[in-house]
Parts: sequence; structure tokens; C-alpha cells
Amino acid sequence: MLKLPKVAFAYCPVETSPPVNIEDSVAQQMSYLLAEKQMQAGQSVAVAVGSRGIADLSRVISTIIKQLKQRNLVPFIIPAMGSHGGATAQGQKGVLNSLGILADDLGVEFRAEMETEHLGETSDAVAVHFSRVAISADHILLCNRIKPHTNFAGTIQSGLQKMLTIGLGKATGAAAYHRASHNVPFDKMIRESVELIRQRISLLGGIALLENSHKQLCLIEAVPCSTLAQREPELLHQAEALMPRLPISKIDLLIIDEIGKEISGTGLDTNVVGRKYNDHVSDQRDWCQTRFIHVRGLTEATAGNATGIGIAEFCTQSVVEQIAWPKTIINAITAGHPTSAMCPVAYQSDREVIDAVLRMLGEQAKIVQIKNTLQPNRLLVSQSCLKELKENEPEARISDLYRMNLTPNGNLPNIADHC
Repeated sequence: MLKLPKVAFAYCPVETSPPVNIEDSVAQQMSYLLAEKQMQAGQSVAVAVGSRGIADLSRVISTIIKQLKQRNLVPFIIPAMGSHGGATAQGQKGVLNSLGILADDLGVEFRAEMETEHLGETSDAVAVHFSRVAISADHILLCNRIKPHTNFAGTIQSGLQKMLTIGLGKATGAAAYHRASHNVPFDKMIRESVELIRQRISLLGGIALLENSHKQLCLIEAVPCSTLAQREPELLHQAEALMPRLPISKIDLLIIDEIGKEISGTGLDTNVVGRKYNDHVSDQRDWCQTRFIHVRGLTEATAGNATGIGIAEFCTQSVVEQIAWPKTIINAITAGHPTSAMCPVAYQSDREVIDAVLRMLGEQAKIVQIKNTLQPNRLLVSQSCLKELKENEPEARISDLYRMNLTPNGNLPNIADHC
């Protein structure tokens, strides 16, 4: 076996905006949003909730429900997550439950049926499908985080309008959009679809959520339907500035302790690891250039959905054994991204992966280990990374160098064990 490199643990402090008072902020924004629309007591409101692990999402949704009930409206929860949860109603309810959103706690009905209606086509012949359950509601309210998407570029990415079209398009609609996105500009397709959908429903607007780099909610803003098209791109620009970044720009081996759907739609955020434009080759537009990625585990909340595992070149055999392949494949195929479900080179231990990379690239290979792409500011770095780390992060707290240590079975300790 090759000699293991010397490494250091580093923590990079992140300046960030303070978190918000969730209940007060949501209540205030809901008052503003509901004042925009004439509503009658007893009317139903479909509250659309996605599959992402957004900070304090259950508290946000609980407060939204409370505000609607106080106005004598009848809210219910509708999953807006395309094909996630295995593209079944029960699976999508399970996703919501895993995020802490429970029907009994909220005192509302969950309506997760997957049937859609075909509302028409865009100018590029993209079929627009929309949830029948959502159409049956008197009003629809969206709640979602706005952030850069892991694949799509443009002025509309992950957020309220994507939730309205792809999320509430259920599996049928999501498949149509992802299929068309290979030939049609994403933001054009979404804008035209939103206009078609708005002709059939009463859309109150949305509660937009922004997270800071510590994964805390730092902005909760009501976006009325009338200003959605103009305001969401502005919020996306704010979200881009808040994105976490790896402090090393050129990495030979990025080791990730865990990936999962609650972390990112692709399990690992491609904006963070430098794979937004190509699964296996970093682009000059990416923040960092990452040659190889090694995945060590799946989160519990992802429940075996390993979408994004195919972006990695390496994993351990224990990861392969955790994968729920049908769930992963459905998600990848619906997204038109089959490579995201491909199996990397699987070794029995981390040591074998590190040896393989050192044999290919030499003992000076730049190695970085992080917990996940939400927390890239706590990391283990090889000695070859220290010069750039200190230049990019002069305030970083860095331990003394030591020889990389492994467990008796050849695996690395988790980054959480260093904290």
C-alpha cells in the first residue's frame, strides 16, 4: 500500500446574515399575501410542499396552516415533488413525513394523488400537465426555497415557478419538462407553462425561503402571483451570493461523507463540487475544478434514494448496499439524467480509493474531505492544499498536520468526528 498523506482539519468561519424569527416572519408575510386576494370563508387552499430538506420547513408549514385556518379557510397539503417518493402517492407522503411534516400534527388532510390534467402546450410543443387535486382547490399557495439549480441555468432555477410546473406536474409533467429541457431553454419553458397554468387556477403566490451558508433561514418573503415572474429572478440572485463554497479551487479527490435528496436534488450540490455542467468534468464556469469524487454514505432521510451517486467516480461497497435502486432509477429517468443513477467504481474501503487515486496522480494529489455539500466549511485537507486554503481563507482555523488515520477496516473517520 502507498504511504498515506499528511492532513489537517480546518474550519472556515463564514460571515452570514442572522436567522429570522420564523413564526413572526411567516405570519407577517402571510398577512401581506392574503390581503392581495379576495377569499371567502370555507374555501380550500392547496399548500404545495416539496421534497427538499429546507431549514425549519415544518415550522414554516405549520405557521402557514395556522394563518389560513385563522381566516376560516380550509388548507390541505399537496406534495409538489414531481416523481420523487418513487412516483407514488404513498411514497410522496412518506417523503413529507421524513421532513417532519405530519398530517396529525398539522390537523389537515394530505392529498398526494398522482393524476394530472393536460392543460395545453407551450410554443415549443412542451406538454403542460398539472395535478388534478391542485386544480380542484379554490386556491393554491406555494412554499419553497429559492436557490441555484444543480443542472439548469438561467433566471429561473429552483424555486416557486419550478415547483408550480415540475413539482405540481407530478411524475407525468416532470418527465415532460425534463425531456424537453434538452432542447428548450429551461426558463422559457417554465415561463410559458406558468402562464398556461395560471389560466386554470387561482394562485395566491408563494412564500419564498432563502437559506444562508449555515443552512439557516435568513429571508422569508411573500411573493404575490402578480409579481412572481419579476421577483423570483431577483431572489435567485440573492441566493447565489449566499451559496456555500469549497475553499479549494482545484481538487484531485473530493471525499463526501454523505449524499441525499434532502441535501440537494442531485444528492450532492453540483454548484458546490464543480459538476453543474458535466457529471464528470468540471467546467471553467464552475467555482472549483474537481477531478474525482468519492461518496462514503447516504443520509437516513434519503431512504435509499441515491440520485447523484453516478456523479461520483468512486464509492464504497457499503454505499451500494444502501441504495434503493428502483426509487433511484425512477428519479433519474424522470429527470432525464440517467447517469446520475449509475454505479461508480466500488471499493470495500476508503483506503483502496485513496490508493487508486495516489497511484494515478501521485503522492501530491490534493485531497479534501467534507461531511456533505451543505457544510463545506468544515473539512479535512491534505498538506498539498494548505497553501491555497490559507490564501483563500486567511481566518481559517487549521489543526497541526498529522498522518491520515484510518479505522482498522481501512475507512476514514467522519468529518463530524473531528468537530
